[in-house]
Amino acid sequence: MPELWTEKFFPATLEEFIGNSEIVSEAEKWASAWKQGKKQKPLLLWGYPGVGKTCLALLIAKLKNWGVFELNSSAFRNKDIIERVAGAAAMNASFSGEKRLILFDEVDGLSSSDRGGAGAMLSIIKETQNPVILTANDIYSDKRLAPFRVAATPLEFKKINYLSIAKRLREILQLEGAEFEEEAVKQLAKSSEGDFRSALLDAQFLSVGGKITLPSLDALGGRERQEKIFKVLFKIFKGKDFEEIRKSRFAAEVSDDLLSAWIEENIARQFTGNDVAAAFDALSRADIFEGRIMRRQHYGFKRYSSDLMSAGVGLSRTKEYHSFTPFQFPTILSMLSRSIALRAMKKELAKKIGKQTHSSSREVMAYDFPFFRQVLEDKEKMVEFAAQFELDENEIAFMLNSKPETKKVQSLLLEAQQLRAKELAPKKVPPAVASKQSGEAGKDSRQARLF
Repeated sequence: MPELWTEKFFPATLEEFIGNSEIVSEAEKWASAWKQGKKQKPLLLWGYPGVGKTCLALLIAKLKNWGVFELNSSAFRNKDIIERVAGAAAMNASFSGEKRLILFDEVDGLSSSDRGGAGAMLSIIKETQNPVILTANDIYSDKRLAPFRVAATPLEFKKINYLSIAKRLREILQLEGAEFEEEAVKQLAKSSEGDFRSALLDAQFLSVGGKITLPSLDALGGRERQEKIFKVLFKIFKGKDFEEIRKSRFAAEVSDDLLSAWIEENIARQFTGNDVAAAFDALSRADIFEGRIMRRQHYGFKRYSSDLMSAGVGLSRTKEYHSFTPFQFPTILSMLSRSIALRAMKKELAKKIGKQTHSSSREVMAYDFPFFRQVLEDKEKMVEFAAQFELDENEIAFMLNSKPETKKVQSLLLEAQQLRAKELAPKKVPPAVASKQSGEAGKDSRQARLF
């Protein structure tokens, strides 16, 4: 898998951090005070997903040469683990002798299985000898977080201005050599709703398929941002009981088709042995009910298909999987993304041919393309065809089932351009005819002057 751009373009300095400049400045002062030996109150960074809360915490640690101990929502965070593991880290320096940043990520994501976790965290941040940063999306949604608002300094992250997001996206796309339309990047930034992380992931996703255009943004329609999907998947594959998984499923607000694609892709990555077979059996039963819904138009079956694909899959495991394996983006969606440019090119080529043959683009794609491919095996006819319809190298490669960079395609393109230039060049007039035309033109000119 290629490196995610969120990691590849992680900011190297505070100046590269996008948005919330006041919080960045305050966090830097806080870290500098710790560096000078002045103990500070923990920071509670909260706000919308993707605005840089965790990123800022890790950047601060990097710039101050601190080690990092992170406990996020992918780990079990009950009282015993927090006291035993995080407690030791909070009281001791790193191996280098420097301070160690204790990062409690997404503290509002504590589940029912994390019994005593909130109380244990609160005790640690009060007694720690190391800097502590906590992050959350919402610090008012859970009454367990009320003490954290007092024990730490809350700093609310605002949504990042879409113009700032668009500017940074353009810089990154240019560094990657990706083609894009200015308006498409601006629209991508707007649709991210201040979430730079999701905008960057979407830009990487779209760049795989070729040039980023307004039509290509349709590929994102109906696809939830990956970080939201990850939370749902974590609950499905790690959930302890039916209600916990069911609740996370309905809170996710993603389509069943999309969720099913994610689950199908990751079953074999999260489970092993017979658990894989059992999980796929539950997923296949969900698919059977989906088929019955379509055939009978009986949507009462939805409760069965939804529960089978989520709780049915998650609870089919016979053991706990404590190791964390990253979730994989559905292969089918990646394939559709990569074919965006090809499908757009085929549509434009069909329109181009249909304009001269008085056919619809649909007819050209369905009936003419197969016929042309048979006829155009003859090189001379291919050259004439390419000149007639002004094909570019990508279109020639498509008609020949080849690649644009091949010598054959480039040679045909050159010959077609030369043929077209020759046909469009002004015709040479024989000297005798030219002299006669010149004389007639002079006579007409003299007559014009007389009148």
